[in-house]
Amino acid sequence: MKKSEARLQSILRAVPAGIGVVVNRVLVEVNRRICEMTGRSRDELVGKSARVLYPTQEEFEFVGREKYRQIAERGIGTVETRWIRKDGSIFNVLLSSNPINPDDFSAGVTFTAIDITERKNVEEALAESERNYRNLFDSSTDGIFILDLDGSFIDANRTAYERLGYSREEFLSLHISELDDPSHANWSRNG
Repeated sequence: MKKSEARLQSILRAVPAGIGVVVNRVLVEVNRRICEMTGRSRDELVGKSARVLYPTQEEFEFVGREKYRQIAERGIGTVETRWIRKDGSIFNVLLSSNPINPDDFSAGVTFTAIDITERKNVEEALAESERNYRNLFDSSTDGIFILDLDGSFIDANRTAYERLGYSREEFLSLHISELDDPSHANWSRNG
């Protein structure tokens, strides 16, 4: 029994993800990584409602509903949410939960927590970059089109396809070679 406990404690210390156990959404076990992520000591977490981890009651309730719904359907629940550190800063977390005994949630639910703030920031920056690109692409007075390696159109701005006399769908169904054929081109080479 002592060997099993020592092995479990070793795993909890070694894993780079946060790991904990809740019973009725009360924290009964947390590893060092949970403490590091939240800026709270083990004593500040164990025995407390998991609500202490969430910036709002609504988020706490949503996570509970969603994870337990998923657990009922698939046996495991995973959700992206936000947690709040002791200093009040908020960060993004990917939580996965699995009941210790699927037939008796009162036995506890093990959860893992991974800080995904950096990934979320990269996703937001990429989305912003895509919006900026799309705005420049679509508002250009020059015709712009993108081809794949075979010469099929992948994308085109409004200026490109309207100057050539096509709808977007028609234009994107063409091959570049068809624009060199005067019978397919709906535009003046001087325009």
